[in-house]
Amino acid sequence: MEALNKYLKQFPQYTPKVFEIAKPFLSRKKLEAGEFFLSLGKISNQIAFIEKGLFRVYYLNDGKEITHCFCRENSIACSYRSLITQQPSDTAIQAVEPTEIIYFSNESLQKLYQQDPFWQQVGRIASENEYVTTECHNRFVTDLSATERYQEIMENDPELLQRVPLNYLATYIQVAPETLSRIRKKLTRT
Repeated sequence: MEALNKYLKQFPQYTPKVFEIAKPFLSRKKLEAGEFFLSLGKISNQIAFIEKGLFRVYYLNDGKEITHCFCRENSIACSYRSLITQQPSDTAIQAVEPTEIIYFSNESLQKLYQQDPFWQQVGRIASENEYVTTECHNRFVTDLSATERYQEIMENDPELLQRVPLNYLATYIQVAPETLSRIRKKLTRT
Protein backbone atom coordinates (compact mmCIF):
# COMPACT_ATOMS: atom_id res chain seq x y z
CA MET A 1 0.00 0.00 0.00
CA GLU A 2 3.05 2.20 -0.08
CA ALA A 3 2.27 3.29 -3.67
CA LEU A 4 -1.12 4.63 -2.59
CA ASN A 5 0.41 6.37 0.42
CA LYS A 6 3.01 7.99 -1.87
CA TYR A 7 0.24 9.06 -4.30
CA LEU A 8 -1.70 10.71 -1.46
CA LYS A 9 1.39 12.63 -0.29
CA GLN A 10 1.13 14.85 -3.39
CA PHE A 11 -2.09 16.41 -2.06
CA PRO A 12 -2.01 19.46 0.21
CA GLN A 13 -3.08 18.74 3.79
CA TYR A 14 -1.69 15.19 3.65
CA THR A 15 -0.69 13.75 7.02
CA PRO A 16 0.15 10.15 7.93
CA LYS A 17 -3.07 10.19 9.98
CA VAL A 18 -5.30 10.50 6.88
CA PHE A 19 -3.75 7.37 5.41
CA GLU A 20 -4.21 5.48 8.69
CA ILE A 21 -7.88 6.54 8.74
CA ALA A 22 -8.34 5.00 5.28
CA LYS A 23 -6.59 1.66 5.86
CA PRO A 24 -9.62 -0.19 7.31
CA PHE A 25 -11.62 0.71 4.17
CA LEU A 26 -9.02 -0.52 1.66
CA SER A 27 -8.95 -3.90 -0.10
CA ARG A 28 -6.58 -5.45 -2.63
CA LYS A 29 -7.40 -7.29 -5.82
CA LYS A 30 -5.54 -8.80 -8.77
CA LEU A 31 -7.14 -8.88 -12.19
CA GLU A 32 -5.95 -10.89 -15.16
CA ALA A 33 -5.71 -9.39 -18.65
CA GLY A 34 -9.23 -9.16 -20.05
CA GLU A 35 -10.92 -9.20 -16.64
CA PHE A 36 -13.31 -6.38 -15.79
CA PHE A 37 -13.16 -4.03 -12.84
CA LEU A 38 -16.49 -2.62 -14.05
CA SER A 39 -18.72 -4.09 -16.76
CA LEU A 40 -21.02 -2.11 -19.01
CA GLY A 41 -24.45 -1.64 -17.45
CA LYS A 42 -23.29 -2.23 -13.86
CA ILE A 43 -23.47 0.47 -11.21
CA SER A 44 -20.06 1.75 -10.17
CA ASN A 45 -19.67 1.31 -6.42
CA GLN A 46 -15.90 1.06 -6.19
CA ILE A 47 -12.88 3.24 -6.85
CA ALA A 48 -9.56 1.66 -7.81
CA PHE A 49 -6.02 2.86 -7.31
CA ILE A 50 -3.75 1.05 -9.75
CA GLU A 51 -0.60 -0.22 -8.10
CA LYS A 52 0.60 -2.23 -11.09
CA GLY A 53 -0.86 -2.78 -14.52
CA LEU A 54 -3.10 -1.05 -17.00
CA PHE A 55 -6.84 -0.55 -17.48
CA ARG A 56 -8.68 0.66 -20.51
CA VAL A 57 -11.93 2.57 -20.13
CA TYR A 58 -14.27 2.13 -23.07
CA TYR A 59 -17.86 2.59 -24.21
CA LEU A 60 -19.95 1.33 -27.11
CA ASN A 61 -20.94 3.50 -30.08
CA ASP A 62 -23.18 1.72 -32.59
CA GLY A 63 -21.96 -1.58 -31.15
CA LYS A 64 -18.27 -0.69 -31.60
CA GLU A 65 -15.89 -0.31 -28.68
CA ILE A 66 -14.36 3.15 -28.30
CA THR A 67 -11.50 3.38 -25.83
CA HIS A 68 -11.80 6.64 -23.93
CA CYS A 69 -8.58 6.36 -21.93
CA PHE A 70 -5.93 4.11 -20.49
CA CYS A 71 -5.34 4.19 -16.73
CA ARG A 72 -1.97 3.01 -15.51
CA GLU A 73 0.08 2.77 -12.35
CA ASN A 74 -0.42 5.43 -9.72
CA SER A 75 -3.77 6.60 -11.00
CA ILE A 76 -7.43 6.30 -10.04
CA ALA A 77 -10.02 4.44 -12.11
CA CYS A 78 -13.79 4.43 -11.82
CA SER A 79 -16.89 5.43 -13.74
CA TYR A 80 -17.45 8.80 -12.08
CA ARG A 81 -20.83 9.41 -13.68
CA SER A 82 -22.16 6.06 -12.47
CA LEU A 83 -20.54 6.48 -9.06
CA ILE A 84 -22.12 9.89 -8.53
CA THR A 85 -25.56 9.17 -10.03
CA GLN A 86 -25.74 5.49 -9.00
CA GLN A 87 -27.07 4.74 -12.50
CA PRO A 88 -25.78 1.87 -14.67
CA SER A 89 -22.44 2.70 -16.23
CA ASP A 90 -22.18 3.31 -19.96
CA THR A 91 -18.42 2.65 -19.71
CA ALA A 92 -16.47 -0.48 -18.89
CA ILE A 93 -13.11 -0.73 -17.14
CA GLN A 94 -11.06 -3.71 -18.29
CA ALA A 95 -7.55 -4.88 -17.43
CA VAL A 96 -5.27 -4.78 -20.47
CA GLU A 97 -2.54 -6.70 -18.65
CA PRO A 98 -2.32 -8.35 -15.22
CA THR A 99 -3.28 -5.53 -12.88
CA GLU A 100 -3.07 -5.08 -9.11
CA ILE A 101 -5.34 -2.56 -7.45
CA ILE A 102 -6.24 -1.16 -4.07
CA TYR A 103 -9.91 -0.33 -3.99
CA PHE A 104 -12.57 1.02 -1.70
CA SER A 105 -16.31 1.37 -1.93
CA ASN A 106 -18.32 4.51 -2.54
CA GLU A 107 -19.85 3.99 0.91
CA SER A 108 -16.35 4.01 2.41
CA LEU A 109 -15.49 7.16 0.47
CA GLN A 110 -18.55 8.90 1.91
CA LYS A 111 -17.41 7.92 5.42
CA LEU A 112 -13.91 9.22 4.70
CA TYR A 113 -15.38 12.51 3.46
CA GLN A 114 -17.04 12.92 6.85
CA GLN A 115 -13.96 11.97 8.86
CA ASP A 116 -11.43 14.34 7.32
CA PRO A 117 -11.60 17.22 4.78
CA PHE A 118 -8.46 15.80 3.15
CA TRP A 119 -10.57 13.09 1.53
CA GLN A 120 -12.99 15.66 0.13
CA GLN A 121 -9.98 17.34 -1.47
CA VAL A 122 -8.81 14.03 -2.96
CA GLY A 123 -12.30 13.40 -4.37
CA ARG A 124 -12.48 16.88 -5.87
CA ILE A 125 -9.03 16.73 -7.45
CA ALA A 126 -9.64 13.21 -8.81
CA SER A 127 -12.88 14.34 -10.46
CA GLU A 128 -11.14 17.45 -11.85
CA ASN A 129 -8.43 15.22 -13.32
CA GLU A 130 -11.13 13.06 -14.92
CA TYR A 131 -12.65 16.15 -16.51
CA VAL A 132 -9.27 17.27 -17.88
CA THR A 133 -8.57 13.78 -19.27
CA THR A 134 -11.94 13.72 -21.01
CA GLU A 135 -11.48 17.19 -22.47
CA CYS A 136 -7.96 16.40 -23.69
CA HIS A 137 -9.10 13.19 -25.35
CA ASN A 138 -12.02 14.99 -27.03
CA ARG A 139 -9.59 17.56 -28.45
CA PHE A 140 -7.15 14.78 -29.42
CA VAL A 141 -9.87 13.05 -31.45
CA THR A 142 -11.48 16.12 -33.02
CA ASP A 143 -8.44 18.32 -33.72
CA LEU A 144 -5.94 15.78 -35.08
CA SER A 145 -6.02 13.44 -38.05
CA ALA A 146 -5.66 9.72 -37.40
CA THR A 147 -2.00 9.87 -38.44
CA GLU A 148 -1.38 12.86 -36.17
CA ARG A 149 -3.06 11.03 -33.27
CA TYR A 150 -0.76 8.05 -33.73
CA GLN A 151 2.29 10.32 -34.07
CA GLU A 152 1.26 12.13 -30.88
CA ILE A 153 1.31 8.83 -29.00
CA MET A 154 4.64 7.83 -30.58
CA GLU A 155 6.22 11.09 -29.48
CA ASN A 156 4.61 11.65 -26.08
CA ASP A 157 3.68 8.19 -24.82
CA PRO A 158 5.75 5.52 -26.61
CA GLU A 159 5.39 3.17 -23.63
CA LEU A 160 1.69 2.87 -24.42
CA LEU A 161 2.56 1.38 -27.82
CA GLN A 162 4.45 -1.40 -26.05
CA ARG A 163 1.70 -2.18 -23.53
CA VAL A 164 -1.54 -1.94 -25.52
CA PRO A 165 -2.71 -4.39 -28.21
CA LEU A 166 -3.18 -2.72 -31.58
CA ASN A 167 -6.94 -3.38 -31.66
CA TYR A 168 -7.36 -1.39 -28.41
CA LEU A 169 -5.05 1.34 -29.69
CA ALA A 170 -7.12 1.57 -32.87
CA THR A 171 -10.30 2.14 -30.82
CA TYR A 172 -8.47 4.81 -28.82
CA ILE A 173 -7.45 6.81 -31.89
CA GLN A 174 -10.84 5.91 -33.40
CA VAL A 175 -9.81 4.12 -36.57
CA ALA A 176 -10.27 0.58 -37.86
CA PRO A 177 -7.38 -1.79 -37.05
CA GLU A 178 -6.60 -2.01 -40.79
CA THR A 179 -6.30 1.78 -40.96
CA LEU A 180 -3.95 1.78 -38.00
CA SER A 181 -1.80 -0.85 -39.74
CA ARG A 182 -1.60 1.35 -42.87
CA ILE A 183 -0.66 4.39 -40.74
CA ARG A 184 2.08 2.44 -38.97
CA LYS A 185 3.42 1.06 -42.26
CA LYS A 186 3.43 4.52 -43.83
CA LEU A 187 5.27 6.06 -40.86
CA THR A 188 7.94 3.36 -40.75
CA ARG A 189 8.74 4.03 -44.44
CA THR A 190 9.33 7.75 -43.87
